[in-house]
Amino acid sequence: METRRLRFGLSLVFASAIATSFGVSACSPVDGDDTLAAADDDGDDSHGDIDATFPDPDDDPSTGDDSVESPEEATLEYFESTTSNFVEEIDVTEVVEGASKPLAAKRVASPVPGRGVTYPYGVRNPRYAAGFHTGQDHAAPTGTPVVAVRSGKIRWSNNSGGAYGRWMGLDADNGRTYVYCHLSSRRYAAGTKVKAGQRIGRVGATGNVTGPHLHFEDHPKGPFRYAQVRKPKW
Repeated sequence: METRRLRFGLSLVFASAIATSFGVSACSPVDGDDTLAAADDDGDDSHGDIDATFPDPDDDPSTGDDSVESPEEATLEYFESTTSNFVEEIDVTEVVEGASKPLAAKRVASPVPGRGVTYPYGVRNPRYAAGFHTGQDHAAPTGTPVVAVRSGKIRWSNNSGGAYGRWMGLDADNGRTYVYCHLSSRRYAAGTKVKAGQRIGRVGATGNVTGPHLHFEDHPKGPFRYAQVRKPKW
């Protein structure tokens, strides 16, 4: 009996060693807002979630306007000339007096053009105040352009996001508010109208982070409410 237990224990140790060697990890969430992945074990607690050591985020549209990019900074652009490469036409309809009216609308494939999701929405982790990752991350070097995923108006833009750092909220034309976090710079003040694909800021590492990335959230339109989110789509 003791020999059998010893063999079983060694088998578990051997299996664990194999899993560690090949980097086995939890799967990412699949389609559906209610699907949450298991927490990873990389020790990274910096994906935009509220930390008790940081003040609550401030989404007051009347604050922070004095630190947007200067006109000189904003003109140092090559991106506007190529942004059309990232904008796509989509089919939408609008109900007008009981009838459906087709509309031309635009959106972009990613809030950080050319950069995919590097840490998904919904990963469960007890270290997050919400218990799960409330947005999706797009890792990129500091200064990488960040764009409006759809046309709309900037709801807030300031440096007072707490754990979110320098941040902005975009009221989009689809009735959602998209939140851009950890920015190194903000191009526009609250109240500015923007178009899909237009650069509104740059990737940074402000707030509670371990490296530069955009933390991007999808909220109901209106004032910011922590964890009142869905899997980002636009």
